[in-house]
Amino acid sequence: MQGLRLYPYQSLRSHPTSFSAQHQPNPFHDPLPFLLQKFVAAVSLSNGEGCGHVLAGTGVMLNNMLGEEDLNPGGFQRWRPATRMASMMAPTLIERPGSRAVLGSGGSNRIRSAILQVITNLVDLGLAPEEAVHAPRIHVEGELLSLEPGFGPGEDRVLAGLGLQVDRWQERNLFFGGAHLVVEDAAGLHAVGDPRRGGVGLAT
Repeated sequence: MQGLRLYPYQSLRSHPTSFSAQHQPNPFHDPLPFLLQKFVAAVSLSNGEGCGHVLAGTGVMLNNMLGEEDLNPGGFQRWRPATRMASMMAPTLIERPGSRAVLGSGGSNRIRSAILQVITNLVDLGLAPEEAVHAPRIHVEGELLSLEPGFGPGEDRVLAGLGLQVDRWQERNLFFGGAHLVVEDAAGLHAVGDPRRGGVGLAT
């Protein structure tokens, strides 16, 4: 992966000018536009509805992240006041010699596994953008391995041999995220929406 650069969301917030950003991101916007030359990554409200509280004078509804177990493992009503909450949302930029890409995903604590697998498909396995998004995915949560259909027999045996409880899904499902991807390379601009969440990609 020589020459590969990944720009996670927090890095872009900390150093926006170093990436020629024209607009700094705001984590409370729905959807959140982050414009980097031609690229836009979007982050929407968790579960699509937010917390139901609108900041006075802004028209902006806050998120409902206290229900996310990996961010708030203590559960509801146990968050310490005046403590800033982290986020698992991760609009990601990839820069390689001759190509650039931007991707992001919905999916709660499956966001990171969805994004990582698309990056692996694109960069390590050399799949085309559509193949990278459409390829079957896995997700590990504790001792449970969730497995989408579509893996070959050899791959399936390796995964099943990890010693985890295996939950084999019967079809591709939104549980495994919705990783939308835009790639620009020598062949032009490629946009791929994740069909798991009704995504559509159009390059104009």
